[in-house]
Amino acid sequence: MAPTTDTLNSAQLAAEILKAVNGRDCIAWIGSGLSRPVYDDWPSAISKLCKACGVKDLDGSLPGTKSDQLIDKAEECKLANEGLYEATLADIYGREEVTSRRAYLWLLKAPFKAYVTTNFDPLLSETAAAFEHTDLFYYPLLEGRDLERNRKPIFYIHGHARPNGAPSGKNLVLARSEFNKAYQGIVGVFVQNLLLSYPIVFIGCRLSDPDIHEQIRRVHSMHTQIKTTRTGFVPRARLALLPTIFRENSGTMTAAKRERDSTAEEQETTLFRAFDTEVLRYDAADPKQHWEVEAMLQYLCKLSSETPSVGLGEAGPK
Repeated sequence: MAPTTDTLNSAQLAAEILKAVNGRDCIAWIGSGLSRPVYDDWPSAISKLCKACGVKDLDGSLPGTKSDQLIDKAEECKLANEGLYEATLADIYGREEVTSRRAYLWLLKAPFKAYVTTNFDPLLSETAAAFEHTDLFYYPLLEGRDLERNRKPIFYIHGHARPNGAPSGKNLVLARSEFNKAYQGIVGVFVQNLLLSYPIVFIGCRLSDPDIHEQIRRVHSMHTQIKTTRTGFVPRARLALLPTIFRENSGTMTAAKRERDSTAEEQETTLFRAFDTEVLRYDAADPKQHWEVEAMLQYLCKLSSETPSVGLGEAGPK
């Protein structure tokens, strides 16, 4: 494994990830990074909810807004006006988009066993539907056995904002009460089974949700107990594909002059390693688009001997 202080190019990233997917049982865990060019990120969505529900927004001048603050603010909006809360989420994430990303095409063609996403938006599911891929499951209808019963299933574990082709803000996990209900029940069980049983590659996500961190912590504790009783036990491989981090005051500088924040990177890497997850870093030339991820997935498809999936065939990306 390359040192986490080094950045890897797309071909090197693909070669490292191929080691995890070679067993054909690896799960792709997809975060909001791939959808960000098309749909609002988390803080932007919360700001729109605050405006719609008549709630004071978070202070945007405060650096590094924490996930807990966003979750609590979403709860405040829901309590203020649940109808507007749901309607606004439906409008933000459930609208139909003609824009897509080639990254989703390459993801579906890559040799992953299944796809798990915390996103609400339909970019992944609609890309799959174009190739008649119908094994789609979303909260609260999640069952671990569907990982084995279906070919390349897609799981929206925080809900889907466009179920059956119509915008909806219902059954989305965003506010505090929704997180508590989901992770003390169906989602918690599903995620623990996933983390215990399958190798995972995290793409476009930093796992900032505190409830997901708690599930990973529990699984890590289980692994620690197993290691003490089973000689040679090795947890399933987990990799996190993450961009380099730059200091906030360097965001407006050219790529060549941006100052890399090694301290923040080391803190993030240490957190992931504590949960048996190895970090692979790349330089993002465009911090919003992350084209390097698309290039990596394309290389991964070329390196793999997996035949095209979900009916992609010759219609897949070239």
